[in-house]
Amino acid sequence: MTPNLLAPADINTATNWVITLSIVLILLGALAIFSPLYASAFIVLMLGWIALISGITMIVQSFQADPVRGRWLTLVVGIFYGLAGLYIIFNPLKGVALLTLSFGILFIAEGIITIIMGFTNRAGQSMSWLVVLNGIITLILGILVINGWPSTALWFIGLYVGISLLFSGVSLLAAALAARKTMADVADVADEESPTPEA
Repeated sequence: MTPNLLAPADINTATNWVITLSIVLILLGALAIFSPLYASAFIVLMLGWIALISGITMIVQSFQADPVRGRWLTLVVGIFYGLAGLYIIFNPLKGVALLTLSFGILFIAEGIITIIMGFTNRAGQSMSWLVVLNGIITLILGILVINGWPSTALWFIGLYVGISLLFSGVSLLAAALAARKTMADVADVADEESPTPEA
């Protein structure tokens, strides 16, 4: 019993969408890398709008909820979300600075924890040095961000997100092209193994 394979046209359509998405991600990543300040401001503004919309939603839900089940808690949290969103929207540069500071503190904490894990949890002893190296790089990055703050706020978030988008796009593109090639090879093998009609 042979497995049901997608038709070549369906495979091409599916991979075309993935390739298009990956190209968009690569372009957005490159744009963020070359314009990190604008990318940082845009990202922070989006976070502000998300916080504001979440706050409004929570406030509306608090009036529909049962008072016993945390109406006031939902209302207070919603107000805080809404105020935080408004603050970020009207003060995007301060929002960028605070978010960069948060990233710096997070990287320092993550680096220290990763280094400790690399030395204490030696599950793969030959590869534990990679965990320690990752922790050291993360720790150094966090120290650099904190040490250069607030000037690092001008470029860090945009550059960080840009690199992430770029690598995500490249990975998606490689996966889509590999999937297309694999399915094409399977189709070629199936054509070769199919019996030829006798004359």
